[in-house]
Amino acid sequence: MNSTNYKSRRSNWINLGSFVALLMMWWLVTTPFGEKPLVAPLFLPSPGSVWDTFSMLIKNGYQGKSLWFHLGISLFRFGLAFTLTVLVAVPLGLWMGMNETVKAVLDPPIEISRPMPKLALLPLLIIWFGIGEVAKVAIIVLALFPILSISAMQAVRGVGQRKVQAAMALGASRSMIFRRVIFPASLPGIFTSIRVSIGIGVTMLVGAEMIATSAGIAFMAMSASDFLLTNVVIVGALIMASLGYTLDLCARALENRIVHWGGKEG
Repeated sequence: MNSTNYKSRRSNWINLGSFVALLMMWWLVTTPFGEKPLVAPLFLPSPGSVWDTFSMLIKNGYQGKSLWFHLGISLFRFGLAFTLTVLVAVPLGLWMGMNETVKAVLDPPIEISRPMPKLALLPLLIIWFGIGEVAKVAIIVLALFPILSISAMQAVRGVGQRKVQAAMALGASRSMIFRRVIFPASLPGIFTSIRVSIGIGVTMLVGAEMIATSAGIAFMAMSASDFLLTNVVIVGALIMASLGYTLDLCARALENRIVHWGGKEG
């Protein structure tokens, strides 16, 4: 336990040191030690300037809406799309992993859609669903669905056959084998795909908010870029990065709580 705690504390200090080093580099290239800074404020404002802009946005909002409203809209779009995808894609992937016929039917269309650039489908989604929230949610779902379904399928197919055969030898039914053997053994792989999907989903949120809208963190950043408000753009980018990192930490904590046996099997 002492060794584990030491490694955890060491990792935390290294993470903090990495963050501080990046912050110092940012400060160095944007601070005028001579006549002007190494990088002009138009291209990269200083950390202090960005913090002042963040404080101003918290106080005054952006384009008549509070910063928390913009953040809430983005969270709603991402949360709805991500939840729908997990609820449909993961069970479907598990089914594909356990049934060759289902895999043969569903795997080809999913594999074909996986490398397709989803942002290229934006005009089609607008034609189908209009410029409302449905199209914004759909573009995120389309990006995440192949990742989660294929990962769940591969997680099932990667379960050791000896475990399944041992359960069958003990008289376990097919449903019991799934509940007690296959599903628990698949959870580490499923959670890994969930964490990967969080980062991709936040990235796709930017594309989703390119569709006609007047709210959202990505909208705020893209709108500010039209007026060369670099400070606001960076604030938006940092909020999106923080959102993705926070959601990943939540998924990691949930994984550690649920899949406590992950990495401990012999």
